[in-house]
Amino acid sequence: MDAFLQAVQNSFYINLIYEDRYLFLLKGFGLTLYMTFATFLIGTVLGAVFCKIKLGKSRIAARIVDLLANLFIRLPTLVLLLIFVYMLFSNTDIDTVILAITAFSMKTGSYIAVIMYTAVKAVNPGEIEAGRTLGMNRFMVFHLITLPQAVKHAMPTYKNQLIITLQETSLVGFLAINDLTRASQVITSRSMDPYMSLIISAVAYLLIGVFANLLFWFFERDKHLQAEVDYKVEEV
Repeated sequence: MDAFLQAVQNSFYINLIYEDRYLFLLKGFGLTLYMTFATFLIGTVLGAVFCKIKLGKSRIAARIVDLLANLFIRLPTLVLLLIFVYMLFSNTDIDTVILAITAFSMKTGSYIAVIMYTAVKAVNPGEIEAGRTLGMNRFMVFHLITLPQAVKHAMPTYKNQLIITLQETSLVGFLAINDLTRASQVITSRSMDPYMSLIISAVAYLLIGVFANLLFWFFERDKHLQAEVDYKVEEV
């Protein structure tokens, strides 16, 4: 037992304390967080725009969006990254991190567009017609009837998409971006001890996922509380 504890202590020192290697992991952790949430926020906006176009009256615009979304979805993420960095923007001075976020956002936005479109289409058309019969305009129908139900339908898949986005950011190491995964690999190559840094990286990814789920939980909890308050006000 003493030998095991000593081995863990030595591994901890070599991987984290020696040469301040923990700072490398912290920087990688911060960059992974930044890329994940920036990608997801931009992807959500793009997904909403794509969904709006698909629900619009212009069939040509909807068809173009469908083709683009299918292109980004079907291309492997790593191939999409390489195309953005080494083909489309190879002669520019744009930072590689920004290019990676752009590529991730296009792919994430394409997935979220499908999620949103499917959720909106899942709303019962009879309820929409009933709202219009009661004299609601299109905005009121969307805000009071379509949107709440669409959010309910989309939320489980939408939450999973954030985890998928987090996992896909680990591919940026192929572009020499020092994210959490690459930081772990660099430390391993120097210490010749793969266990400690990999375990810490795995725990860090799990913590990000837990934090993201907590954010969604607070969001859903606030919505439920607000719905209860509105219901009580209506009763009064």
